[in-house]
Amino acid sequence: MTRRIMILPLLACASLPALAEDIGFQRYYQQNEFSMTSPGAMKFGLYGYDNPAGLHYLTEGDLVVNWTSDEFLYEEQRWNATLAAPGVSFSLGRDNRGADQVRQYQLAFGGGSDASAAGLSIGWYGGDTDTQDLRTHFTLGTLSRPNRYTSFGLTGTLATDTQYYQGTADIAVRPFGNTALVVFADYALGNDEAFEDGRWSVGGASEVMPGIRLTGRYFDTGTVTAGVQVSLGHAGFSAQSHQPDEGDAYQSYSVRAGGWDRNVFDAWSRGGDDYLELNLKDEMAYQTLGLFDRRRSLLDTLRYIDAARQDDDISGIVVNTTRMQVPPAMAWEIKTALDDFRGSGKTVLLFIEDGGMTELLLSSAADEVILDPMGSLTVPGFVSGSTYLGDLLAHWGIGVDEFRNLEYKTAFESLSSGTMSAADRAQRQAMIDSFYQLWQSSMEDGRGLSPEAFDSLIDRGIYLTADDLLAMGAVDRLARYADLDDVLEDITGTEPERVEPDGLQVLREPRDNQWGPAHRIAVVYATGMTATDSGMRTRELAESLRELREDDDIEAVVLRVDSPGGLILAADLLAQEVKLTQAEKPVVVSMGSLATSGGYWVSMHAGTLVAAPNTITGSIGVTGVRLWDDGLGDRLRLNSDSVSRGESADASFGIGLPVPGLSLPSRDLTAEERAGIMRRLDGYYETFVTQAAEARGMSVRAMRALAAGRIYSGSDALEAGLVDELGSLTHAIDLARQQAGITADDKVLLVESPRPNVSSLSDLQYLIDVEGSESLVFNRDLYRQQYLRDLVEHRGQPMVLLPYHYFDGALK
Repeated sequence: MTRRIMILPLLACASLPALAEDIGFQRYYQQNEFSMTSPGAMKFGLYGYDNPAGLHYLTEGDLVVNWTSDEFLYEEQRWNATLAAPGVSFSLGRDNRGADQVRQYQLAFGGGSDASAAGLSIGWYGGDTDTQDLRTHFTLGTLSRPNRYTSFGLTGTLATDTQYYQGTADIAVRPFGNTALVVFADYALGNDEAFEDGRWSVGGASEVMPGIRLTGRYFDTGTVTAGVQVSLGHAGFSAQSHQPDEGDAYQSYSVRAGGWDRNVFDAWSRGGDDYLELNLKDEMAYQTLGLFDRRRSLLDTLRYIDAARQDDDISGIVVNTTRMQVPPAMAWEIKTALDDFRGSGKTVLLFIEDGGMTELLLSSAADEVILDPMGSLTVPGFVSGSTYLGDLLAHWGIGVDEFRNLEYKTAFESLSSGTMSAADRAQRQAMIDSFYQLWQSSMEDGRGLSPEAFDSLIDRGIYLTADDLLAMGAVDRLARYADLDDVLEDITGTEPERVEPDGLQVLREPRDNQWGPAHRIAVVYATGMTATDSGMRTRELAESLRELREDDDIEAVVLRVDSPGGLILAADLLAQEVKLTQAEKPVVVSMGSLATSGGYWVSMHAGTLVAAPNTITGSIGVTGVRLWDDGLGDRLRLNSDSVSRGESADASFGIGLPVPGLSLPSRDLTAEERAGIMRRLDGYYETFVTQAAEARGMSVRAMRALAAGRIYSGSDALEAGLVDELGSLTHAIDLARQQAGITADDKVLLVESPRPNVSSLSDLQYLIDVEGSESLVFNRDLYRQQYLRDLVEHRGQPMVLLPYHYFDGALK
């Protein structure tokens, strides 16, 4: 397909006979007199005026004015102005040289991919057009860049009555795969020329320093040009000397304003002491809906920090945690990015208005922690518990039958019991101890707070004043965010400018610096309960993975899993696609706050599992629960009656409650029915354990010892062999890149899916307010509703699910 697009412009022109001597439109070298190289050799050429396909590579708007004369700004000159934006440009100009004065106009469009682009333009004239029979004409152009070293361009121009036409071809080669050196050649053949009479040129260009480019070119007529282009960032200028074989030399000039371009002056002018302003307020999500969505995405936040680390103009980051709603696992990922930033010799400032344990974790990555004088940092530690409804349900006449053979699989223990079991107490305590150790070691490594000092801080954490926190070394100074400029001046001794993320140089880098298609890595978000058509939507995700597996342009897949589990079929549906995809290309799982039970089932077949140290994972087990009417109907004066055929037909029938969609079966299960359900549950568990053992490369016996429904922190899961590494989402992406054989210098495009939409907002992410340590991941109301719906809809069915208490405000 690409080859056909490339040769189309030449075929369109080569099939037409030569009919006239007049030129019909300005020919290639005449029209592109201002060009310093062939169209595809340097930057964006003439912004579609030479080859409209080049507009694909433009990412910001530009205004360019060119002129030429024997003397600088002389009246008898040719000038041209082009206003360009990504994919479109408009040019107008005038040639006042000679007896005829001609006005030129052109509208161009271009688009495609980094590997192959195409474009179309229409040009027309005004003024003295009769002498050369100048007419409206169309140009079709293509530009192919199959790798970082080569660029091939073709254009075909045709007048409206097909009487005049011309085809051109150009090639450019970057021997080193970058802008340091490019050599180029082009060839043009018109309707009045035999092939051997075509026009050509050869030349070279070199970006000797960022934004400073030198060019030289030789034409078959003997004309020689030499030029220099200088970028000033958002502006630039160029000058070019033209030395014909016969006749007088003359100059051409150009000025540009608009999009940012790399340059050697930017760092000098800004001083290199700017601070990135990173605002973490509001909810942090995996994907956002765009312009009107106030949430921030985790991947963008991590990308901003890394871009600031690479930006020589940035000497520090100011992190504003006011109204921050970031789950602790995501906070750890942000902390690690800040640690890398700080490790590069740059400074991290963290501002807290009111915070808790999550803000404390982030503070471990800061050189200076600033607390509002009237603010607070409430850091009481962690607690995990549940409200046990067993006695209440029995009192009201609701029978509870918990299907449980595994001591640590406590998903429904709070419904069947009045107290916490010893097994659940042990696994909760281990989880809390792991989290406590993470916070403690982070504060020691990052802030120099000894374990004893940390313990003292936590023990007094619910009543510490701002002055107490300052005295204990938890914060470094008290100031209001409005006074941040004064704080920065006091810390740095200068007056640094605060820069928004979109002002970072790395993120503004124009796309001309590296040719060729980008390597593609898919980032797929699997969040929410494992259900086929709600929550995680595993049916849709399974189809997406199949498409990614069959797409040769996708070289690796990163699956971000944030799920407490749910339905077995839904989990296995996606897990098998992960397994098949891993057999074809690398799959790396990045675990969020939760990857438990069904969430672990979805993850386990990937080649590499990456977790945060405070991820909750494991819970390899199957359970279920059934509620039935054990007297509630009598108390409420609700009666039900039915006819049936089939031994167990009435097992699910009973009184309807005055809550839409809720009902209670009128009877308990028989011994035979219950035994059958337990056999089914045990069969699913054997499948889970066997597949997990195979996926993790261990014996079934060893996996069984780790399973039994037990939960693990990410750190403990690493020690147990249930995950491979501790790291962030960007670390998982970097692993996928390495496993796909993509070098650090290669251009990489991340393809995120599924596409977010308004109708599925509640299923994209249940993240909400994380005030201190009050909530782990999920929106309490949304998750309770989903939990209740699944409990009713799938009552008595085996499930792979973590108790909702673990993320319903249970960890405090």
